[in-house]
Amino acid sequence: VRNYYQNIMGWDGSGLRYAGISIESSILNERRVLAEDTVRVHYDKFIQVAEKFDENVGKACKTKTIMTDLDQKFVFMNNQRIYRTSAVSSSMIGVLVSFVVIFIATRKLHLAFFATVSIFSVLISVIGAVTIAGWTLGVIEAILFGILAGFSVDYVIHLAHAYSHAEGDVEERV
Repeated sequence: VRNYYQNIMGWDGSGLRYAGISIESSILNERRVLAEDTVRVHYDKFIQVAEKFDENVGKACKTKTIMTDLDQKFVFMNNQRIYRTSAVSSSMIGVLVSFVVIFIATRKLHLAFFATVSIFSVLISVIGAVTIAGWTLGVIEAILFGILAGFSVDYVIHLAHAYSHAEGDVEERV
């Protein structure tokens, strides 16, 4: 019996010191990448199980439960949170910088505002399309959301600049 359980149970000669228990999730596997919210629910359940083990066997083993994540699903869940915050903050910084650049180029507040609304609309459209397609937010997507405002500004700044330098009333400028 001792040889059979040698790798999953630890004895110090007089008592049990550790026990290895394997628990698998019903939806997490190595082939699927799920959204952070879905994985967070399972992570919280695993933490509750670990806390129950601590209550029941913590005194006997004289240690807390150690949980490992062999497929790195919980690590990816935390990375998704970082990707989301960095994507949002970098894209908002890009929109703000675009507003400043367009305002300096055209010297007209209303043109800078409407051009920035256009850039923001492109950003929201792309994020919506990615969400509808069911993509999960990874490193590349987070970086691309950050530079999307920079790509969007090129066409918009040319239109705003041409409009501000055109002669005539609104109808003739458009």
